[in-house]
Amino acid sequence: MQVDFATSGGVVNQELTYRADTNTMSEDQATELEMLVESSGVFDLEQDDTNSNSAIGRADVISYRLTLSEGSRQITLWMNDITAPASVRPLLAYLRKQALEQKRKNQ
Repeated sequence: MQVDFATSGGVVNQELTYRADTNTMSEDQATELEMLVESSGVFDLEQDDTNSNSAIGRADVISYRLTLSEGSRQITLWMNDITAPASVRPLLAYLRKQALEQKRKNQ
């Protein structure tokens, strides 16, 4: 599975990106990510389920772009802290943590 994740906004307007492929990750990381994706039901969501426009103009809201590809399944969703479905929040938290760790390593 390929992951392309980006986040911006919030009080400090920190921009983060994270790209990964479960084929090149450690087995433990790949398993954790795949479990989070499956439990989130993200492949079953529609953009309307994450109505990202409802927080426009709020400086404290973090916005997310998430693209996942696995075989014939692919999805790209835009959402934010307010509109992200509860089922997707653990996945977003995991990806944000990975993006922060990746940014620290690259500095």
